[in-house]
Amino acid sequence: MFEELKISPSVYEELMRAKRAGYSFVDDIFVNIEIILLSENEFNSFRNLLENEKNMHEGECQLISLCISRKGILLTNDRYVKNYCRENRIEFLDLEEILRAMKLRNILKREELKTLIEDIEKKDRTIVKAKQEILEDLF
Repeated sequence: MFEELKISPSVYEELMRAKRAGYSFVDDIFVNIEIILLSENEFNSFRNLLENEKNMHEGECQLISLCISRKGILLTNDRYVKNYCRENRIEFLDLEEILRAMKLRNILKREELKTLIEDIEKKDRTIVKAKQEILEDLF
């Protein structure tokens, strides 16, 4: 769905922990991503965020610093991070927006999308609030 996916070193480390724990989905992610190292200015921005934003993890702080510096779009489903992005005019996409885009671009058919949403809700213990809207027939 995305032409380029880039992650920070901290996100890479999080994914590696998942891989070591036996989650094989990580292998597919590693094929399609680029790990971006932070410049000195980006690292200073990251440190500032990490020290001042107690509700954000290392990976989120690194990604926000990279998105600000390189005009990227952050992918997040974290409510605190989304609010921070809104307040600081940082572009982001959340899970519901990604699911809508998958539907609009015909990446997944309705039943595939329904199954994906059910899996996300069950396995990730996440509620997709706009589920019915997303699943409405548009095709």
